Amino acid sequence: MENESAAAAEERETRRILRQVQDHLFSIHTGLGAVRETVGMVEVFHHPTNPLPNLNYVTPRPKTAWVSGSMVQQGLDHLSKFDRTARVQYVEGLFPPLFAKTLRDLNLKVERETPVMIYKPEGISGHIPPPLTQPHLPDGVTLEQVRDQRGIEAWWYVWRNAYFDVLTLGVEPLFVGRDTAALRLGQQLDFLLYRYGFPVGVTRVSIQGETAHILALAVLKEVRTAQMIQALQTAALAGALERKASLIFAPGETETERRLGRELGFVDFGSIVCYSGSNQAHEERHVPSMEHPVLSF
Repeated sequence: MENESAAAAEERETRRILRQVQDHLFSIHTGLGAVRETVGMVEVFHHPTNPLPNLNYVTPRPKTAWVSGSMVQQGLDHLSKFDRTARVQYVEGLFPPLFAKTLRDLNLKVERETPVMIYKPEGISGHIPPPLTQPHLPDGVTLEQVRDQRGIEAWWYVWRNAYFDVLTLGVEPLFVGRDTAALRLGQQLDFLLYRYGFPVGVTRVSIQGETAHILALAVLKEVRTAQMIQALQTAALAGALERKASLIFAPGETETERRLGRELGFVDFGSIVCYSGSNQAHEERHVPSMEHPVLSF
């Protein structure tokens, strides 16, 4: 009986954490201009001018135990009115595995599935993270938080430079050009990694209330090492904790990323899954030039 109650408590905690991740993304997407509409048992997100996939999708309504195929189809039909590709995005773990079959029965296929890692300073189910210490940096390498245009300029540089490896969940777009307002409102942090004065790495954290997301991390390919990635991850984590974040989530796409995350105290925590139709909408195939280019990896 004790084991059953412990398992039930752990499941409740898991769902509570995953809902925090979901709420963070909902806030980000509407903050970037996506319109959120309730259609039956689903939520439909659509942006009036930007066809970016992670701003235009259908997702089950929060706290629903089950959503049928016909209900999902209602949402997809509504999304199609805006010339958007049929797309469903959801946080795995909040819905039973059978939900994936429901989406496949609607002729949707997996477009992206990215593992999520979670960090809570007070711990998760008894797993307490170790003390946070900045790793020793090689000679000539320095790391600093930037509170001005340099962080924005660094992302412009990465966006135009194929020599950087970028790690991201792919569910929160990084808009170059809207950074200044987010910086002023305290909704983002940027950290730059220099090698002999030249920027070779950058990471960004987005903040919504008490949740933080290590949104993207980029490292120059020729200096990409576990030590460099961990230095940026540690800085991002420390910055989020300084902002009193009670939950931080980050991508864990490769085993190396997950191993580094676990060393910092992150816990593997399911995935964010996206299913889409085989035919892209016309507007998505012909994305118009934008005043503010978008980093969406």
